[in-house]
Parts: sequence; structure tokens; C-alpha cells
Amino acid sequence: MIIITFIAFVQLNAIAQSYLSGNSSALASRKIDQPAVNSVQDSLKMIHEKEWNKHLIINSDSRIDTLIQIHREENERKNGIDGYRVQIYQGTHDEAYQMKAKFLSLHENIKIYVSFSAPDFRVKVGDFRTKSEAIKLRQFLKPEFPTLYVIEDIISFPDLNIAQAGN
Repeated sequence: MIIITFIAFVQLNAIAQSYLSGNSSALASRKIDQPAVNSVQDSLKMIHEKEWNKHLIINSDSRIDTLIQIHREENERKNGIDGYRVQIYQGTHDEAYQMKAKFLSLHENIKIYVSFSAPDFRVKVGDFRTKSEAIKLRQFLKPEFPTLYVIEDIISFPDLNIAQAGN
């Protein structure tokens, strides 16, 4: 079966090459439709790949599967992705929520987060995949909040815009 497929593939390939190169002597008596030749070649390639995949055996260490499973579980547990935020405040509970209110009054379209990491509360803004995006926000906010800096954090998943995803 493989040999017959190979012979047919070679013959069709030779005919297609001579047709494409303009060799009229080889094709004087035959007219070949190029899309049909490509279709036959694609079909033969698929048959050949199926035959090859029947005999493909992957030998791998079982520890790789364990590592992949651990990686999946860790990603599910994080409930977010690695990224960057700009920290605008670190201190007491009351001051943190006052800073959040002040920030929201000035910039209501930027996401803000308050978290507790003993012994302080932290106020962080933004969800950025790259550090350069966070640095741009830091530069924009620096006149209003002079003691801010960029930190690595687990950021929220980006919002999906259904209208854009369909295009």
C-alpha cells in the first residue's frame, strides 16, 4: 500500500512539475488541471501521514507527565496569570482604603486592588502583561502618587470582548 502510494505520488509530482515548468512536449497529448493535481497530492500526503502515525511510538519518562499535571494544577490554583501592577500605597487598613477612594475619584477606569500581606495593606492598580506597560502607568501617575513602584503580581485574566473575538 505504501509503495503504491509512493509511486502514484512520484508520478503525479513529475507530471505537475513538467506542467508548471511549461514542458509542452511531455504534456502535448494531456491537459492536467492544476487544482486537481494539488488535491491528489494533498490526499496522498494525508494517507502517507496516517500510515506513518500508526507506527509512531513516543518513549518518554513518566515523570514528564507528572510535571505537566503539577503545572496544570498550579495554573488552576493561581486563578490568574503572571504579570505586573503598580503599587501606590503600603500601610494601615484605614489609610489603604482612603488611598483607594482617592485613586478611584481620579481614575475610575483603572482597576484597583487592596490586599493584606502582614503587617501591611497594599493598594495596587492595573493588570499588565509586560513590565513596560506598568512603567508607562507609573510615569503617568507619578505626579499624583510620588511613592509608587512596579511590582510583579498575579494579575486577573483579561476581559474578553465577544465582538472582537468573533472577527
